[in-house]
Amino acid sequence: MRKVKEWIELGRTVFPRNIWLPALSIVLGALMWSISINGILVHHKLLSGGVSGLALVIYYLIPKLLGMASFSFFLTVTTWLQIAVENPLLACLFAGVISGVGSGLIFRAGGSGGGTGIIAMVLNRRFSVRVGIVSFLLNSVPLVLGAFLIELNAALYSIIYVYVSGSVMDRIITSFNERRSVWIISSQSSEVYGQILSKLRRGATLLAGKGAYTQSPVEVIYSVISPFELAKLKDLVITIDPKAFMIINETEEVIGKGFDQPGNF
Repeated sequence: MRKVKEWIELGRTVFPRNIWLPALSIVLGALMWSISINGILVHHKLLSGGVSGLALVIYYLIPKLLGMASFSFFLTVTTWLQIAVENPLLACLFAGVISGVGSGLIFRAGGSGGGTGIIAMVLNRRFSVRVGIVSFLLNSVPLVLGAFLIELNAALYSIIYVYVSGSVMDRIITSFNERRSVWIISSQSSEVYGQILSKLRRGATLLAGKGAYTQSPVEVIYSVISPFELAKLKDLVITIDPKAFMIINETEEVIGKGFDQPGNF
Protein backbone atom coordinates (compact mmCIF):
# COMPACT_ATOMS: atom_id res chain seq x y z
CA MET A 1 0.00 0.00 0.00
CA ARG A 2 2.84 2.35 0.85
CA LYS A 3 4.52 1.73 -2.51
CA VAL A 4 1.25 2.42 -4.32
CA LYS A 5 0.96 5.78 -2.56
CA GLU A 6 4.56 6.54 -3.45
CA TRP A 7 3.92 5.77 -7.12
CA ILE A 8 0.81 7.95 -7.05
CA GLU A 9 2.75 10.84 -5.54
CA LEU A 10 5.52 10.34 -8.10
CA GLY A 11 2.96 10.42 -10.90
CA ARG A 12 1.46 13.62 -9.57
CA THR A 13 4.92 15.17 -9.41
CA VAL A 14 6.00 14.12 -12.91
CA PHE A 15 2.60 14.64 -14.53
CA PRO A 16 0.78 17.33 -12.54
CA ARG A 17 -2.91 17.83 -13.18
CA ASN A 18 -2.44 21.32 -14.60
CA ILE A 19 -0.37 19.76 -17.40
CA TRP A 20 -2.00 16.44 -18.35
CA LEU A 21 -5.61 17.63 -18.02
CA PRO A 22 -5.29 20.52 -20.53
CA ALA A 23 -3.22 18.26 -22.81
CA LEU A 24 -5.93 15.57 -22.71
CA SER A 25 -8.57 18.22 -23.42
CA ILE A 26 -6.64 19.51 -26.44
CA VAL A 27 -6.06 16.02 -27.89
CA LEU A 28 -9.70 15.00 -27.39
CA GLY A 29 -10.91 18.28 -28.85
CA ALA A 30 -8.68 17.92 -31.90
CA LEU A 31 -9.96 14.40 -32.49
CA MET A 32 -13.61 15.52 -32.29
CA TRP A 33 -12.93 18.48 -34.55
CA SER A 34 -11.30 16.27 -37.20
CA ILE A 35 -14.14 13.75 -37.01
CA SER A 36 -16.68 16.46 -37.82
CA ILE A 37 -14.69 17.50 -40.89
CA ASN A 38 -13.62 14.13 -42.31
CA GLY A 39 -16.59 12.13 -41.06
CA ILE A 40 -19.37 14.48 -42.15
CA LEU A 41 -18.43 17.66 -44.02
CA VAL A 42 -16.29 16.08 -46.74
CA HIS A 43 -18.91 13.44 -47.61
CA HIS A 44 -21.62 16.10 -48.01
CA LYS A 45 -19.41 18.45 -50.05
CA LEU A 46 -19.74 21.02 -47.29
CA LEU A 47 -17.18 23.60 -46.25
CA SER A 48 -15.41 24.29 -43.00
CA GLY A 49 -13.89 27.60 -41.98
CA GLY A 50 -10.43 29.03 -41.60
CA VAL A 51 -7.38 27.13 -42.81
CA SER A 52 -9.17 23.77 -42.88
CA GLY A 53 -11.94 25.37 -44.94
CA LEU A 54 -9.43 26.60 -47.50
CA ALA A 55 -7.97 23.10 -47.60
CA LEU A 56 -11.39 21.63 -48.34
CA VAL A 57 -11.86 24.10 -51.19
CA ILE A 58 -8.55 22.87 -52.63
CA TYR A 59 -9.65 19.28 -52.04
CA TYR A 60 -12.86 19.72 -54.00
CA LEU A 61 -11.21 21.60 -56.86
CA ILE A 62 -8.07 19.42 -57.19
CA PRO A 63 -8.86 15.89 -55.82
CA LYS A 64 -5.26 14.61 -56.31
CA LEU A 65 -3.89 17.09 -53.76
CA LEU A 66 -6.47 16.03 -51.13
CA GLY A 67 -5.50 19.08 -49.06
CA MET A 68 -3.28 16.87 -46.91
CA ALA A 69 -0.67 19.56 -46.35
CA SER A 70 -3.24 21.78 -44.61
CA PHE A 71 -4.63 19.14 -42.28
CA SER A 72 -3.38 18.28 -38.84
CA PHE A 73 -2.43 14.79 -37.70
CA PHE A 74 -5.97 13.85 -36.73
CA LEU A 75 -7.36 15.16 -39.98
CA THR A 76 -4.94 12.80 -41.70
CA VAL A 77 -5.66 9.66 -39.69
CA THR A 78 -9.45 10.09 -39.86
CA THR A 79 -9.76 10.45 -43.63
CA TRP A 80 -11.30 6.95 -43.78
CA LEU A 81 -14.14 7.92 -41.46
CA GLN A 82 -17.68 8.37 -42.73
CA ILE A 83 -20.66 9.05 -40.48
CA ALA A 84 -23.90 8.06 -42.18
CA VAL A 85 -26.00 11.23 -42.00
CA GLU A 86 -27.96 11.58 -45.23
CA ASN A 87 -29.80 14.85 -44.65
CA PRO A 88 -27.42 17.77 -45.31
CA LEU A 89 -29.13 20.00 -42.75
CA LEU A 90 -28.80 17.36 -40.03
CA ALA A 91 -25.20 16.82 -41.14
CA CYS A 92 -24.48 20.53 -40.63
CA LEU A 93 -26.07 20.54 -37.19
CA PHE A 94 -24.34 17.32 -36.11
CA ALA A 95 -20.94 18.40 -37.42
CA GLY A 96 -21.39 21.81 -35.82
CA VAL A 97 -22.09 20.32 -32.41
CA ILE A 98 -19.14 17.90 -32.59
CA SER A 99 -16.65 20.48 -33.84
CA GLY A 100 -18.01 23.07 -31.40
CA VAL A 101 -17.42 20.77 -28.45
CA GLY A 102 -14.00 19.79 -29.77
CA SER A 103 -12.80 23.31 -30.51
CA GLY A 104 -14.31 24.52 -27.23
CA LEU A 105 -12.24 21.97 -25.31
CA ILE A 106 -9.12 23.06 -27.18
CA PHE A 107 -9.66 26.77 -26.57
CA ARG A 108 -10.67 26.21 -22.95
CA ALA A 109 -7.37 24.44 -22.35
CA GLY A 110 -5.48 27.37 -23.84
CA GLY A 111 -4.73 25.59 -27.11
CA SER A 112 -5.61 26.37 -30.69
CA GLY A 113 -6.29 24.49 -33.88
CA GLY A 114 -4.12 27.03 -35.69
CA GLY A 115 -5.07 29.53 -38.38
CA THR A 116 -7.99 31.74 -37.40
CA GLY A 117 -8.13 30.13 -33.95
CA ILE A 118 -4.97 31.98 -32.94
CA ILE A 119 -6.55 35.30 -33.95
CA ALA A 120 -9.68 34.42 -31.98
CA MET A 121 -7.60 33.65 -28.89
CA VAL A 122 -5.67 36.92 -29.11
CA LEU A 123 -8.82 39.01 -29.52
CA ASN A 124 -10.46 37.18 -26.63
CA ARG A 125 -7.55 37.86 -24.30
CA ARG A 126 -7.13 41.48 -25.41
CA PHE A 127 -10.76 42.60 -25.77
CA SER A 128 -12.82 39.78 -24.17
CA VAL A 129 -14.58 39.16 -27.48
CA ARG A 130 -16.29 35.78 -27.63
CA VAL A 131 -14.20 33.19 -29.46
CA GLY A 132 -17.22 31.78 -31.28
CA ILE A 133 -18.20 35.16 -32.75
CA VAL A 134 -14.67 35.86 -33.97
CA SER A 135 -14.40 32.36 -35.44
CA PHE A 136 -17.73 32.75 -37.24
CA LEU A 137 -16.70 36.06 -38.82
CA LEU A 138 -13.23 34.87 -39.84
CA ASN A 139 -14.46 31.50 -41.08
CA SER A 140 -16.93 33.21 -43.40
CA VAL A 141 -14.06 33.97 -45.81
CA PRO A 142 -13.67 30.43 -47.21
CA LEU A 143 -17.46 30.10 -47.27
CA VAL A 144 -17.76 33.11 -49.58
CA LEU A 145 -14.94 31.68 -51.69
CA GLY A 146 -16.70 28.33 -51.82
CA ALA A 147 -19.97 29.96 -52.87
CA PHE A 148 -18.28 31.30 -56.01
CA LEU A 149 -16.02 28.35 -56.80
CA ILE A 150 -18.07 25.32 -55.81
CA GLU A 151 -21.79 25.61 -55.09
CA LEU A 152 -24.04 28.18 -53.45
CA ASN A 153 -26.19 25.61 -51.62
CA ALA A 154 -23.12 23.97 -50.08
CA ALA A 155 -21.89 27.36 -48.88
CA LEU A 156 -25.27 28.21 -47.33
CA TYR A 157 -25.42 24.86 -45.54
CA SER A 158 -21.89 25.46 -44.36
CA ILE A 159 -22.87 28.80 -42.83
CA ILE A 160 -25.26 26.83 -40.62
CA TYR A 161 -22.40 24.52 -39.63
CA VAL A 162 -20.05 27.41 -38.80
CA TYR A 163 -22.74 29.23 -36.80
CA VAL A 164 -23.67 26.13 -34.77
CA SER A 165 -20.00 25.31 -34.22
CA GLY A 166 -19.24 28.82 -32.96
CA SER A 167 -22.29 28.88 -30.69
CA VAL A 168 -21.50 25.49 -29.15
CA MET A 169 -17.85 26.49 -28.81
CA ASP A 170 -18.81 29.59 -26.82
CA ARG A 171 -21.15 27.53 -24.68
CA ILE A 172 -18.44 24.98 -23.88
CA ILE A 173 -15.95 27.72 -22.98
CA THR A 174 -18.33 29.70 -20.78
CA SER A 175 -19.86 26.63 -19.11
CA PHE A 176 -16.58 26.11 -17.24
CA ASN A 177 -16.75 29.69 -15.96
CA GLU A 178 -20.42 29.92 -15.02
CA ARG A 179 -21.15 30.59 -11.38
CA ARG A 180 -24.16 31.52 -9.26
CA SER A 181 -24.17 34.66 -7.17
CA VAL A 182 -26.51 34.35 -4.19
CA TRP A 183 -28.05 36.95 -1.90
CA ILE A 184 -29.49 35.60 1.34
CA ILE A 185 -31.55 37.48 3.91
CA SER A 186 -32.17 35.46 7.06
CA SER A 187 -32.79 36.00 10.74
CA GLN A 188 -30.26 33.19 11.28
CA SER A 189 -27.55 34.80 9.18
CA SER A 190 -24.64 33.84 11.44
CA GLU A 191 -25.53 30.15 11.23
CA VAL A 192 -26.14 30.37 7.48
CA TYR A 193 -22.79 31.91 6.58
CA GLY A 194 -21.11 29.58 9.04
CA GLN A 195 -22.43 26.62 7.04
CA ILE A 196 -21.33 28.26 3.79
CA LEU A 197 -17.80 28.59 5.13
CA SER A 198 -17.58 25.12 6.67
CA LYS A 199 -19.76 22.88 4.46
CA LEU A 200 -19.35 24.50 1.04
CA ARG A 201 -15.92 25.96 1.75
CA ARG A 202 -16.91 29.16 -0.03
CA GLY A 203 -16.38 32.71 1.05
CA ALA A 204 -19.16 35.13 1.90
CA THR A 205 -19.56 38.87 2.35
CA LEU A 206 -21.84 40.40 4.99
CA LEU A 207 -23.70 43.59 4.15
CA ALA A 208 -25.63 45.72 6.59
CA GLY A 209 -29.20 46.43 5.53
CA LYS A 210 -32.54 47.58 6.86
CA GLY A 211 -36.03 46.31 6.12
CA ALA A 212 -38.09 48.94 4.28
CA TYR A 213 -41.35 47.93 6.01
CA THR A 214 -40.15 46.94 9.47
CA GLN A 215 -37.21 49.38 9.56
CA SER A 216 -35.37 46.63 11.42
CA PRO A 217 -31.65 46.06 10.76
CA VAL A 218 -30.82 42.93 8.73
CA GLU A 219 -27.64 41.20 7.70
CA VAL A 220 -27.42 40.33 4.01
CA ILE A 221 -25.16 37.47 2.93
CA TYR A 222 -23.56 37.59 -0.51
CA SER A 223 -21.71 34.56 -1.88
CA VAL A 224 -20.60 33.10 -5.22
CA ILE A 225 -20.77 29.33 -5.78
CA SER A 226 -20.62 26.84 -8.64
CA PRO A 227 -23.87 25.58 -10.25
CA PHE A 228 -23.22 22.14 -8.74
CA GLU A 229 -23.22 23.61 -5.21
CA LEU A 230 -26.52 25.46 -5.59
CA ALA A 231 -28.79 22.58 -4.55
CA LYS A 232 -26.68 21.93 -1.46
CA LEU A 233 -26.78 25.61 -0.52
CA LYS A 234 -30.56 25.70 -0.82
CA ASP A 235 -30.88 22.69 1.46
CA LEU A 236 -28.55 24.26 4.04
CA VAL A 237 -30.42 27.56 4.08
CA ILE A 238 -33.91 26.05 4.19
CA THR A 239 -32.89 23.65 6.96
CA ILE A 240 -31.58 26.52 9.09
CA ASP A 241 -34.27 29.06 8.24
CA PRO A 242 -37.34 28.00 6.20
CA LYS A 243 -38.39 31.67 5.97
CA ALA A 244 -35.07 32.84 4.51
CA PHE A 245 -35.18 35.05 1.40
CA MET A 246 -32.81 34.04 -1.42
CA ILE A 247 -31.96 35.73 -4.71
CA ILE A 248 -29.96 33.64 -7.21
CA ASN A 249 -28.33 35.17 -10.28
CA GLU A 250 -26.39 33.60 -13.13
CA THR A 251 -22.84 34.93 -13.25
CA GLU A 252 -20.92 34.44 -16.48
CA GLU A 253 -17.41 34.67 -15.04
CA VAL A 254 -15.71 35.13 -11.68
CA ILE A 255 -12.04 36.05 -11.37
CA GLY A 256 -10.24 35.70 -8.08
CA LYS A 257 -9.10 33.26 -5.43
CA GLY A 258 -10.93 29.96 -5.68
CA PHE A 259 -12.16 30.69 -9.20
CA ASP A 260 -10.54 31.68 -12.50
CA GLN A 261 -7.28 33.58 -12.57
CA PRO A 262 -6.71 36.65 -14.77
CA GLY A 263 -5.74 35.69 -18.30
CA ASN A 264 -7.78 32.48 -18.47
CA PHE A 265 -10.87 32.01 -20.65
